[in-house]
Amino acid sequence: MTNLNFCPKCGQPISSRHDGGRERPACLTDGCGFIHFGDFSIGCAGVVTREMDGELQALLVQRGQNPFAGMWQLPGGYAEHDELLSLAVEREVYEESGIVASVHDVLAFRHALAGSGGGPSTNIYVIFRLNYESGEPRVDGDEIKDAGFYSLPEMEAIEGVQGLSKWGIEQALQSVPGSGLSIGAIDERSKRNDWQLYGLTF
Repeated sequence: MTNLNFCPKCGQPISSRHDGGRERPACLTDGCGFIHFGDFSIGCAGVVTREMDGELQALLVQRGQNPFAGMWQLPGGYAEHDELLSLAVEREVYEESGIVASVHDVLAFRHALAGSGGGPSTNIYVIFRLNYESGEPRVDGDEIKDAGFYSLPEMEAIEGVQGLSKWGIEQALQSVPGSGLSIGAIDERSKRNDWQLYGLTF
């Protein structure tokens, strides 16, 4: 957990307060009420597939920078605090590969505690299935060194394919599109642009 010395809300020194069954860093200044519940991040990755010469291929990108420079993985990254997750993954796929794709459903998510995967914060990492729309792989040569569509047999011959990425691709190929969590339109609230509800489609 981040070692806070001053309140990010009012600037006064941080103390502690018992809340939710444990001691938490908190501001005790009258009228402030800030409580630090921990450091969290939300990551997202997209499985984008398309058929080439009768064979289904999935998009992979090769990292150009550390950590894990040279590794091949699904395109993805962190969602901004003011960005819907579906838009974040579509943005990340385009930024890292030049591929335009749209969210279809959620295949899986991973929950990792701070430090368990080398990250500084507790992380939720959501793997989406996306529909390929257009474009050919292109990279910036800096953050991303290479990108391309590959079949599972081709991935077996590529050194450094991330295990979680390969697992996500296998989930996409072995499941029916739409069988995961989809963005639902249950009522007028879901048409707002500041939140989305994901659920099973029946």
